[in-house]
Amino acid sequence: MSKRMTIPRLSPSHTRARVVRFLCESGASVEEYQPVVILECSSDLGVADPADRSSPDHKPMMLLESMEEGTLEKLNDWKGQWMDVGTEIGVVDDGDDID
Repeated sequence: MSKRMTIPRLSPSHTRARVVRFLCESGASVEEYQPVVILECSSDLGVADPADRSSPDHKPMMLLESMEEGTLEKLNDWKGQWMDVGTEIGVVDDGDDID
């Protein structure tokens, strides 16, 4: 069964992110919790301490991990554009017909 990989919401104020780099290629086998993509998060991401930001326009980075074991398919970096939370950036197919 295929599982969508989407841009996660990291806080109530977080609205957008963009793909910086894929760490695996389409067609690669991945393990559960294996890092797959580096995302740059929008500056509206809330942080506990504003001093954690090096500048007002600082954009935190995050690793997005696979939540399933399987084969990566349909990777889409959206050409580096800022995309809304929930946008699909890939699919992991675990090979099972039933979830």
